[in-house]
Amino acid sequence: MMHITVEVHAIESPRMIINSDAPDIDSLLLESTVINAKISGIIADITIQQKYVYKGSSILDGALLMPGDPSITIHGCTVKIGNQTIKAEMKDREKVREIFDKAKKKFDPFFLTINNPDAIQMHLSNIQPGSIIYTEIHYTEMIKPSFGLYTISLPKPIQAHYLKVLDYVPLHRDTYADTSFEAVKDYPLGTLQVHAFIAKGGKLSFLKADECSIQQTDQEASCTYSVADAAQSKQISLSYRFADTEPQANLMLYEEGKEKFFLLSVNPPSIAEAHKESLGHEYIIVCDSASLQDNSANEFWKAFSKGLREQDKLNILHFGPENTRLDEESQVCTKDIISRAGVYLQRIHSTEGLEPIQLIDVLQQIQLKPLHSDMASRSIIILTNGFMDANTDVYDAITKQLQDANVFTLAVGKEINERFFSAVHRLTMTDNFILKGSQEELNKEAIRFADYIQKPSLTKLKVGFDGFDVNSLEPASYPDLFSDRPVLLFGKYKGNPKGRIVITGFHGNKEFVQTIDITLLKPLASTKGLQYLWAKQRASILIDYNVYDRNNDRVKEITKLGMKYGFQTPYTSFGITGSDYNKSKNVIALMYQPLNLNGGTLVSNASGQQLARTSVVEVEAACNYADAAAHDEEGLISVESIMTERVLDNTIIEKVRSTIEQQLSGMQECYAEALKKFRHLQGNVQLLFIFNEEGSLTEISLADSELNIEEVEQCMIESAKRISLPPMIQGMAQISFLLEVL
Repeated sequence: MMHITVEVHAIESPRMIINSDAPDIDSLLLESTVINAKISGIIADITIQQKYVYKGSSILDGALLMPGDPSITIHGCTVKIGNQTIKAEMKDREKVREIFDKAKKKFDPFFLTINNPDAIQMHLSNIQPGSIIYTEIHYTEMIKPSFGLYTISLPKPIQAHYLKVLDYVPLHRDTYADTSFEAVKDYPLGTLQVHAFIAKGGKLSFLKADECSIQQTDQEASCTYSVADAAQSKQISLSYRFADTEPQANLMLYEEGKEKFFLLSVNPPSIAEAHKESLGHEYIIVCDSASLQDNSANEFWKAFSKGLREQDKLNILHFGPENTRLDEESQVCTKDIISRAGVYLQRIHSTEGLEPIQLIDVLQQIQLKPLHSDMASRSIIILTNGFMDANTDVYDAITKQLQDANVFTLAVGKEINERFFSAVHRLTMTDNFILKGSQEELNKEAIRFADYIQKPSLTKLKVGFDGFDVNSLEPASYPDLFSDRPVLLFGKYKGNPKGRIVITGFHGNKEFVQTIDITLLKPLASTKGLQYLWAKQRASILIDYNVYDRNNDRVKEITKLGMKYGFQTPYTSFGITGSDYNKSKNVIALMYQPLNLNGGTLVSNASGQQLARTSVVEVEAACNYADAAAHDEEGLISVESIMTERVLDNTIIEKVRSTIEQQLSGMQECYAEALKKFRHLQGNVQLLFIFNEEGSLTEISLADSELNIEEVEQCMIESAKRISLPPMIQGMAQISFLLEVL
């Protein structure tokens, strides 16, 4: 016997955790594993089928852990034991909560409190000696390319883990899974078979499969692998590339019943090159004061400015209370402009006499000024911590910008609003860039960002559909093609696949044209993941919009997508069918998942709570399908009135009000988080701001509150500390803001 540790930080493969400290007696043996992977560009549709044989003598109690990672979406799980079939299916979240709470009153489920908020587990108990257990887990995995190269590693079988829950473990026998346990040496893993299919959608310039036998047809490649003893198996990794020396467009089709899906990917060349075209690029940096409060903006500028050329143009625009700009128009990148820009990004600017300006207004101003003919493209770089007046109008403005410009966000500051950045990344299909940490980390990420956006592969990219009847496109608009990311367009189509797609643009100075004859392609079974790609993207964007503008129609559509395509949303979660708790020899099953169905938190560490907040409370979390209409008017925090110790000019008071209202998103975050526990949160909150003789903000405190919920009130105070006010008040002053939480 040897002592090892269960690692659950990254659950790459299903595993059984058995509530026992005697693996040699309570032997649950894995007899076989079959993995089927259907890969379509950036998404892989994977099923894992396993067979276990229980050779123990006692009634078994355990949990089945399923893969957990932000790139993975679980779509279903089936367990068959004898004549009993147990399925984890998507249901209305409130109904699942009721079933979950009722079941826990009847029996004592074995769950693991794990530090991975994406992992899902199924409790299984009352497993009789001699049972044969079949499991099937279905999930999709997003594949992130690097300079056009896609790589996916398929899961390896993992033996059952044994973990005895001690008597002193609290409620529901939850325990941390990073506790030592005893495992039988040379524990068998059974046989392993792998079947992988890769849809080409046209040209596939490179394919490599470690340990796997590859066969190819015109439309897809397949690889098979089998081994009699999975303990001796090696990691199966698949790597592929669509483009070679020039950009390459690929089209994949999938049909299931009346629904028909497509994925068009425009892929960058295999070698990233700095742009060589004579035409310049216009860069517009949009920032707020939060981005200038530490060294991150300066590190960004040092890396970014090195790649600017004389034919490029540059401007810097502030939003929020500052409302200033480097220049009225974008200027050619002379040494003087580059020097001025560097100075500009190192200090916060006084804007006495200017009204605060919102991000939406800045974006609309940019859109009113068309790109000059001597510019190859325009890129808008938003530097902020994300705590701003972000709403659906901002998302709409970014979507419109993508028709003529590229939009990038650079998260800066000690604290960032992850919800804002994740929403923008979904809309723009860009990478996540965060400038924080040590000086070395700041510099490394700044260089990565500059390298990313200053190497376009195709500018002025346009996609035309000729005779191909497409609809429900995601994303609604698209940017240029850059060296480290593909441009993706996916959606549905009607009728037979026919017609053509024409992709045009400029690869450096060279005009690029590629035509795809759709009649040469056919829908494939290996492209099944396309339906999940479209549905998840559609639901995610609806959820982003519902954060700021909830309505019943969106709730219905999100719920419908979650139910139909089998993935969790704020309104849907996994429920169990086929588990009858009243039959003595039936296996008892219950799901435990990141949606915190018992009302508590799945994890206790800080990073876990943050992940749970962004993935679960994306929308008003207590609002379900049935009562969504009653909540449509809730969720707003507004400045009801302003009171001052001494008389101030009304224009100053209104300016302060406007400034505060633009920076309420942090408090809105407090509200969204609190709704997990307090369904009808509302009331007035009065915050007191104190300024010194120089007009600087020195203190923020809670003057009064009708909420009477300490954790919510404290969260609002901490959020208020991030509010930035321009120097508009002279002398000692006290101002209190009455906030109305609806």
